[in-house]
Amino acid sequence: MKFKPNCVADEELMKIPVKEANEKLVNLRDYNKDIIIEIEEESKKAQNLKENECFVRESVAIMLSQVQSLLPKGICLKIIDCYRPMEAQKRIYAQVFSELKNKLPNLTDKELEKETDKWVANPKIIPPHTTGGAVDLILVDKNLKELTFGTKINAVSIKAATEFPFKNEIKNNRLFLIKIMTEAGFVNYPLEYWHWSYGDRIWAFYKKKHFAIYDSI
Repeated sequence: MKFKPNCVADEELMKIPVKEANEKLVNLRDYNKDIIIEIEEESKKAQNLKENECFVRESVAIMLSQVQSLLPKGICLKIIDCYRPMEAQKRIYAQVFSELKNKLPNLTDKELEKETDKWVANPKIIPPHTTGGAVDLILVDKNLKELTFGTKINAVSIKAATEFPFKNEIKNNRLFLIKIMTEAGFVNYPLEYWHWSYGDRIWAFYKKKHFAIYDSI
């Protein structure tokens, strides 16, 4: 049977109202010194971030710090992206759209947009990273080597889907990441094992909340 992840359409997400909690953005580094922070270049440049800077809503910073404190000795969270301004979101969306256009030349622009929407949030909606409630992360060992998860972060591939049927080490690593993040209160975007949310519309949808608490900043 062909693997098909359980994803929610943008149209469904946009039906969920937002009641902004007015929670401040904070630097994650101020809440935890052990988490590794290596923000991807596009987001880093757009925000003029310094080394080790990463901004999230305060509740998210507290939750990530709690996750780190419960990890086995020698294992750390590594943050690849967190808050992302709309300017950076638009650039990343355009980049993925262009890559898919080269890869799938027979698709119309409308079809390409729909395909791109699977891998990066469309700026037309409220992209999770613009709320400060979403983070992209992975686990690393004591030598800062990333644990094996089957694909690189930001891979535009069905194998990046969180529940893709890998076996052995990859499967165990993904199950462990799911366990620690869901226990902390985060929800995962099914097409990206590295993407976790709290407070945004994806979180509201999978937690069956009546509204999200974080709007775009």
